[in-house]
Amino acid sequence: MIFWKTIRYSKNGFPNPKKDRIIMIGVNDGKTKILEGDEERIIRKFLKIVEKEKRIVGYKCDYNDWPFLIERAKKYGIKINAKITGKYFRGIILRRIIIKDKEDIDLFPIAWREFPNLPTKSISELAEAIGIKGIKEIPEYKIHEKKNKELKDYLKKYVNLIKRIYKNHILFEEKISEIVGLPLEEQIRYTVGELVDHLIKKKVNELKIKIPKKRKKGFAYFGGYVYLKSPGIYSNIGYLDFKSMYPNVIRIWNISPETVDVKCKKNKVVNVENVKHTICEDKKGIIPILVEELIKRREKIKNKMKKVKGGERKKLDAEQHAIKVLTNAMYGYMGWANATFYNRNAAELTSALGRHYIKQIVKLLEENKYNVIYVDTDGVQILGKNYNKAVKMINKKYLLEIRIEYIAKKGAYWTKKKYAHLVDGRLIVKGLEMVRRDYPQIIKEAQEEVVKAILNGKDFNKIIKKYRERIAKKKVDISDIAIKEQMSKKPEEYEKMTKTSVVAKLLQKKFKIELHHGTTLNIVIVKGSGGPTSRARPAEFTNIKDIDFDYYLNMFDSVMERTIKIKRKD
Repeated sequence: MIFWKTIRYSKNGFPNPKKDRIIMIGVNDGKTKILEGDEERIIRKFLKIVEKEKRIVGYKCDYNDWPFLIERAKKYGIKINAKITGKYFRGIILRRIIIKDKEDIDLFPIAWREFPNLPTKSISELAEAIGIKGIKEIPEYKIHEKKNKELKDYLKKYVNLIKRIYKNHILFEEKISEIVGLPLEEQIRYTVGELVDHLIKKKVNELKIKIPKKRKKGFAYFGGYVYLKSPGIYSNIGYLDFKSMYPNVIRIWNISPETVDVKCKKNKVVNVENVKHTICEDKKGIIPILVEELIKRREKIKNKMKKVKGGERKKLDAEQHAIKVLTNAMYGYMGWANATFYNRNAAELTSALGRHYIKQIVKLLEENKYNVIYVDTDGVQILGKNYNKAVKMINKKYLLEIRIEYIAKKGAYWTKKKYAHLVDGRLIVKGLEMVRRDYPQIIKEAQEEVVKAILNGKDFNKIIKKYRERIAKKKVDISDIAIKEQMSKKPEEYEKMTKTSVVAKLLQKKFKIELHHGTTLNIVIVKGSGGPTSRARPAEFTNIKDIDFDYYLNMFDSVMERTIKIKRKD
């Protein structure tokens, strides 16, 4: 097995394989080495290493490294037996390189599928999300400014980070593959919905059940219940996780496409949360059958885990986690339009019962003197002392799998779906600017420091002053103020003028840059007339002197004003 990464030289930050070249390849086949010098020699040496290996692992290698390498190899008459394919998913084309007799493992689709809230899906964001320290990444358009030694050091760190992420996460992915019955290199490029679809089809074939006709997509239905008692800062918050509640709702109520609103000898009418449907009681649905099997299998694994340690326990933990993820995904599956078993009524009923149980649980907690401060689809956040007692009480009464996700030392709530928790010294954030990609890095860093100060009861004014002065005095790099936007379509397909469309069309027409679905653009706002959208420019071709720093100061002030406008409740 090898881990690898290329460094491609380009003055504008958009490497073109027809005119730009590979200057280094970092490889780890047990030991990290840097291939450098003559490009043809680099390519031949790398392919010789690849010949000996079965599995090749990279990060965004299907987007950057392989396509570029394949094209550059042609220049020297080197043929690489590879095929480029892909599919559309969440605004980008998820690429896949199929290499004869090799397993091409790109960790990027994993970030895209399993960590959708990561702002830019960079390798360091993925690393931090799974508890590994990331690296300071060098933007593509800064490569040409760096010295050889700096690039070599960076490449070593990057390749080693790929290896660490792989070692940390691969057991989980291998267990997903084992459960759904797909090769690893295929399943990592499946959406969660597709994985569940594959799993259900496998069960249908096993039980030889006729797949019901797919119902036409109906009107949208009401989703989760969200409640915020009052904005402010609270101490000692218990987050009770509800995600595993929904599979149990499906299992207990026998909710499945072939049981909801069908002709049946014995139908049970369910009327809850202003939603009314019938459930057939003559047969058990395919999805409840599968959910029950997965729940029992996970329970057995968790019992085994109590008796073993070390590597064996780690494998079992990866397996139970994989089962949990797939089981929890059953909730959204029936409402997914592309599902083979799509059924709007079954999805609506599951959602309504979920809301019903959540409200009942909130009532039970409050009756037992717990202070419920926040509720959403995934869980309830409470103040109190004995959180384990609360969980046992809920699960005993409702036969649902509720558990403690974590206990936050402090938490700040601004509005619904916008809060931050301090857990073991780290921030868990939802909805704030710092977890969005459409805000500059310097503002996100400032907000993170300010929120930490607020939650730790420290003075945040010095932090605000420090970052504001950096912007006001223009002591920033252009990468500090660039925002990242991803292209969801080709430049010519944009109907409305947006920052993304303005920059994409400039890159294509003025700078002759080739762009495609999913290209990440680095956007800055320059001085001039008109609104910010019309003044959006590509960071790669913009001088720092042309930047509209007043625009960034106004943005900074607005974000800071919203952030510090919060009162203590504890």
